[in-house]
Amino acid sequence: MSRTNPSATPSTTLHNTNPLSKQRQDKPAIICKARDSYHHGDLRVALIQAADEMIAQGGIEGFSLRAAAQRAGVSPAAPAHHFGGAKGLLTEVAILAYERAGRYIDGAGHSNDIVADVRAVGLAFIKFAIDYPGHFRLMFRNDLVDRSDPRLSKASKEPGIRLGHAVLAYRSNAVPQPGSFEDSAEMLCGIAALHGLANMVIEEKAMQFFKGATAKNFVNRYLPKVVEHLFPRTETHPSEPERRKDDA
Repeated sequence: MSRTNPSATPSTTLHNTNPLSKQRQDKPAIICKARDSYHHGDLRVALIQAADEMIAQGGIEGFSLRAAAQRAGVSPAAPAHHFGGAKGLLTEVAILAYERAGRYIDGAGHSNDIVADVRAVGLAFIKFAIDYPGHFRLMFRNDLVDRSDPRLSKASKEPGIRLGHAVLAYRSNAVPQPGSFEDSAEMLCGIAALHGLANMVIEEKAMQFFKGATAKNFVNRYLPKVVEHLFPRTETHPSEPERRKDDA
């Protein structure tokens, strides 16, 4: 079986204090400049970058509009002027987070093996949460992001669809049928299991279930086996899912 792994798009270098997280390889696309050298568009991007880095380093708890402005080297009033408030700026960060999650999932590749695929995308989703725990938490906070923003909706759907389809192919050997409650429930339950596991991993609760597991060895030694246990290989999984009759 072959699996393709597209290269991730460079974004920002982020230093994560989570002991489970590997050091990020991405490079900053924009370097903050002195306030008097900003063009209108550059200032907006610099503020988003500053907030993005703050969430990476200190999580939601370490974020404030004033601190983001200070980090970007601009007036304290600039974030509110460009984004309307904290929710507007954090929505931009959440969009970047969903795009990163999508790159992780896309990087898992594709194959003709349903079991291998769902394990790969599930593990990629959890590894994204490990590398970006602050962003992972932000993405699902309705009180901190604007769910009515169509760009956020689009960014969040793309990785969700890939995850959902991989789960459905595994659990039902089917591609989604429009309006099917069964398909929707299968996808929801599978994604919820992965989401809950990701939360337990980044909170360092998952490793407590295994003797000998530590923050350093859990991701490489234990996590892949846990994902395999979540999606075991059985004789009921052919190589390709089939479209079943619409049972909606």
